[in-house]
Amino acid sequence: MPMDRCGVWWVNVFHIYKGFSKKIGTSGNFVKVSVRNTRPRNWILKKTKLNSIITLTKKSLTLLDNSNVKFKHNNSILLKKRLTPKGKEIVGPGLKKIKRKNF
Repeated sequence: MPMDRCGVWWVNVFHIYKGFSKKIGTSGNFVKVSVRNTRPRNWILKKTKLNSIITLTKKSLTLLDNSNVKFKHNNSILLKKRLTPKGKEIVGPGLKKIKRKNF
């Protein structure tokens, strides 16, 4: 489920850029996704393959101050070629881990 307002509602992750044997991605990982569901007459079509960065995950994440963060949904931000978001604005909470990666 993307966090940016680009008209895409659901995506499917099929590759994690962390190594060939990694099966689970955490927040801050780059992934390759395919678009599954969009709003009608959207400029991003179904079945297109895009790069994305995972921002929020259902699995709890331990921060540097030993506090745990857990969210209801898995969210990501769809990216262009130069690692800028496809949507014009990003909605929802963000983690400092993403800010450290210069986003």
